[in-house]
Amino acid sequence: MIEHGNILVPTDFSKSSDEALRRACVLAGSFGAHVHLLHVMDPVLFIDPDLIVIPPVEEMTQALRKSAERRLEQQIRAVDTDVEIFAHVEEASGEPSRAICSFAEHLPADLIVIGRHGRQGMLEHFLIGSTAERVVRHAPCSVLVAMPHGLLAGGAGSADG
Repeated sequence: MIEHGNILVPTDFSKSSDEALRRACVLAGSFGAHVHLLHVMDPVLFIDPDLIVIPPVEEMTQALRKSAERRLEQQIRAVDTDVEIFAHVEEASGEPSRAICSFAEHLPADLIVIGRHGRQGMLEHFLIGSTAERVVRHAPCSVLVAMPHGLLAGGAGSADG
């Protein structure tokens, strides 16, 4: 199962991402693997300077990257593990799922552990799906989808199965 020793955990800093990271660390500990925590930044959009005063796009991108790096470090510190966790920030050029799958392919990742929010409405799900579902469809490796325990209270099943 773990050939290259790499487990990838995409994060949006949500509770589902925290659960995915916790589960990835348990698996990594069992298999002697490393965890790679990845945050995909949305691209900074240019706004017409006549409409609003904004700093240059490059400065905004750097500020967003620094903020993401700080949040990654906080997320890593919150996990009680001896597993080595590496933090990564990537910029999306489109759908975050594409950046996640591309990162997994180049790492190479043996497994992606991704959180699923479970709060999407039926119409939204039908029209755009979810990042987790897109990753499952296009990933270059196996994918484990994790949900926080609180999202399962509606009778969707157990969090461990």
